[in-house]
Amino acid sequence: MESSRFRGRWLCVLVFASTAGLVVADSNDWVNVKYVVQQSNAGNTAGARQNIINKAGSSAKGGPWSIVTNNGVVPPSGDVHDYLSWAPYHWPDCNWCSKGTSHLSNPGGQSNNTGDTGDDGDSPSYDGDNPYEDGGDHDDGADAYELSALNNITLLRRASDHGPSHSSMHHRMLRRKRTWPSPGPLHGSPARRQDDGESQTASDPLSSFPLPSTDDIPSAPTYPPNVGGLAPDGTSTWSSTRTMTGTPAPAAAAAKTKNSKCTPSPTKSLAPSATWTTCPYVVRDGNINPDVRTIPDADAVVSMSQSVLYNAVAFGLQKTRTYSQNVARFIDTFFLTPATAMNPNMNYGQQVRGPGKDHQMGSYTGIIDLRSIVKVVNAIQIMKAAASPDWTSAREKTMSDWMQTYASWLQNSALGKEAASKANNHLTFYVNQLAVTKMYGGDTQGALNSLKQYFTNQFLDQIAASGEQPFEAIRTRPYHYRCFNLEAMITNAKLGDQLGMNFWSAKSKYGATIQTALDFTMNLNPKDEDVSDIFPHVAAVAAAYGDPKGKYAAFLKKQDSNYANEPFWFYDQSSALPSSPAGGHANVKHRRGVDESVARTPNATHALVATALDAAQGVAAHVLDAASGTIPFDCPAVFQAAKDTELEDGLFVTCDQLRPFYEVLSDVDLGAM
Repeated sequence: MESSRFRGRWLCVLVFASTAGLVVADSNDWVNVKYVVQQSNAGNTAGARQNIINKAGSSAKGGPWSIVTNNGVVPPSGDVHDYLSWAPYHWPDCNWCSKGTSHLSNPGGQSNNTGDTGDDGDSPSYDGDNPYEDGGDHDDGADAYELSALNNITLLRRASDHGPSHSSMHHRMLRRKRTWPSPGPLHGSPARRQDDGESQTASDPLSSFPLPSTDDIPSAPTYPPNVGGLAPDGTSTWSSTRTMTGTPAPAAAAAKTKNSKCTPSPTKSLAPSATWTTCPYVVRDGNINPDVRTIPDADAVVSMSQSVLYNAVAFGLQKTRTYSQNVARFIDTFFLTPATAMNPNMNYGQQVRGPGKDHQMGSYTGIIDLRSIVKVVNAIQIMKAAASPDWTSAREKTMSDWMQTYASWLQNSALGKEAASKANNHLTFYVNQLAVTKMYGGDTQGALNSLKQYFTNQFLDQIAASGEQPFEAIRTRPYHYRCFNLEAMITNAKLGDQLGMNFWSAKSKYGATIQTALDFTMNLNPKDEDVSDIFPHVAAVAAAYGDPKGKYAAFLKKQDSNYANEPFWFYDQSSALPSSPAGGHANVKHRRGVDESVARTPNATHALVATALDAAQGVAAHVLDAASGTIPFDCPAVFQAAKDTELEDGLFVTCDQLRPFYEVLSDVDLGAM
């Protein structure tokens, strides 16, 4: 019954996703390269392997993909090769100074405001997945939705009276405007643009992140400097297909007003696109503004990377040339061919629209849009291991140059440095990208250092003793965000595993591992959120840590009886994780853990990682105070630099707001500590 209900719900999801223009894709992942080539006949994954082969063929029909399209909306740089997306949780707040007047062309008889959001600023709830954030897998189609025109945007509102379950804490999160870093000067005409003009000297922004301490927390927050901005130019019109031609134009001359809390009323009707540069935009956490989907770049990234991985794995399994050719063709179009290639930066990812030049640039949250670069690197490594004749030395050289430039942008750009300073899933996914681009560029030591810095610094504060993830639990869609950060943590551990390191055994300063976080989330009731978010992570944890009692298999079987045919079931086998605790038992030829690897090899990198992990895990020596029955609490290290930290663009949280999530004692296995 459970599985049939899930299949019915999933059918609704697919129907709605097709109408909303979304892309169905797997979560971010990495599959061991040698395993793919050597495990083509593993019997217990036959269904999953066949599914991957089928998906390779079907997904390839949609390619090739490129961000250079004719959709009409050009990045503020004027360069169509720059990636562009809009911040998904930001909504126009057109509080016109003069009331009762329609200022927008063809407003459809709707109000000039976006609706009453209530005292806490939340809009009617929308619990579909976000293509800019979690891959555009699907939208929850369990309830009816209605599309309506409101101002110049398409507003998705729920027809039911209830919204997704969320923590009662989220209402106390702070919403405010912030200062914006600049991606660089405006280019007068489209041209290949490789970086933001900052120094290309490699530096690891994670290396300076402080270890936890008991120092006093500063009373005033610090923010990234505003180092300039860009302004739009050109004109824009609204077409019958609801796409823009030209770049957004500034609003018409506005009437003067003394009321600073309202938007100056224009003197004549405005084109719908004027909202983008006239009205301030406000953040409504977890509520996706559907007009972000009029920009196709995010979907192109998701579709390309997913098809590339499917086809590479299919080639590794069957050695059929068609799959190999698909991979080469799709990567050529997206990354390498001058006419269609994407520039190696995310300067305009998740742009927050609004008046002024500060809103003509992307935000640090936009970096997460390219997290599936992990799948692309994974695919190319599989192609090389399987001796694909289509992955030529010329392609390898050009792609290596692209990756090295992007890795430098991640480390040296203002947006990259800002992402590296965060403490939640944005940081975890940032590490995915930094490590994998360094891996591809041949900087194995740099990749290991990035992973080590994460697991011995920010990771220490990400999981409480109970397995709760405070930085994710406080969000409006807590189940989804717990799974989302698990996705990124597991990918980091898999990248380390590919390099021969065991980060699966890394512990937070409260003694918790990735497995602890998975167990906690798995035991929660997702309520109105999508339980399938956790399925791949359950399989990964079972493969890495073992499943001696069969609880993970039982969970998957109960929730989805078809799980053994899902692609993740092939990816997530113990033999695919040779450096994990369970993988060490599955293949004694591989290292089980950090300590054993140090004992067996004089490699300085192994010794460095082992020492760092030992030092970090020593912090967790007093996880539970036996006398008081409480968990000693230290503010996360990110609060050493400011009294609050940003979870999403314009959404801040304090240490005091997170503290209750760290002190949860339920489901803590005292004996295991």
